Amino acid sequence: MLEMKENRVYRPFLGGKMLDELSGTEPASDGHYPERWICSTTAASDGTGISVTTDGKLLTEYVKEPLPVLVKLLDSYSRLMIQVHPDDARAAKYFHSDKGKAESWHILGTRTIHGEEPYVYLGFKKGITKEKWRLLYEKQDVKGMEECLHKIPVKSGDTFFVPGGVPHAMGRGVYFAEVQQPTDITLRTERISPAKELLPDESLHGGAGWDALFDCFDYDGYSLEEIMQRYYVLPEGEIVMQNQYFTMEKIHCLRKRVVKSGNWKIAVVIDGPGKGKEYYLTEDTEFLAGQTIILCSQGV
Repeated sequence: MLEMKENRVYRPFLGGKMLDELSGTEPASDGHYPERWICSTTAASDGTGISVTTDGKLLTEYVKEPLPVLVKLLDSYSRLMIQVHPDDARAAKYFHSDKGKAESWHILGTRTIHGEEPYVYLGFKKGITKEKWRLLYEKQDVKGMEECLHKIPVKSGDTFFVPGGVPHAMGRGVYFAEVQQPTDITLRTERISPAKELLPDESLHGGAGWDALFDCFDYDGYSLEEIMQRYYVLPEGEIVMQNQYFTMEKIHCLRKRVVKSGNWKIAVVIDGPGKGKEYYLTEDTEFLAGQTIILCSQGV
């Protein structure tokens, strides 16, 4: 079992207060480090993001090859920018990557910010075409872009699976665990972030150009009911999510509990004794009564 140091990553949106509370940082506050990457062997677009063990070594020194998942904790004070990630085929075509970015969200907590209840934008409504979407981008009509997407209220315990190609933006006041394919390819359609930061072109199209940006969106439109049927996930016991990419479990330890690692698992304690600690597990590990743990591993 390897214990990791806290690994916060810069992003062009504000948040992170609940991550400070998780790690015991005082005073807890929101800023530009709203993501914590857990047991990461994946680099962010700025080169940061690789986890460091408590003995000061990179996790990549202990594993034979990069892990096939990336786990994060995120906390949003400002809304994230409207974005999309490529699926495997478009990642190969435009970014010379063997992986796209499918992701899942499990909501751990929420807060009301400036009177606005927590929400997520997810998926196009019916009738949105590539031409219409590109025109909204060229006008930088952010309100018009928002109106193209379904706005869904969220609460603690909600879980979503978001395939590559599906437009989305996490709203204000959401604290969540994210498990995803291990890339940091993110394409955006807002030039100015909700935190009022002007983004360079590469932060929008990822260096692949404007045609690639708009080709990476899936323009199939759905009703809200259809969106929920496609992307909202119901847990099965302790299994929060399980698919071909990754598995996420949430364990509440009423007494001491031995977790069998298989080949490996990533664990982060989100409540109880040892709250905030994260581990890379390669052997069976005993957790304490009173702990709540998120466990992640490779998919089925």
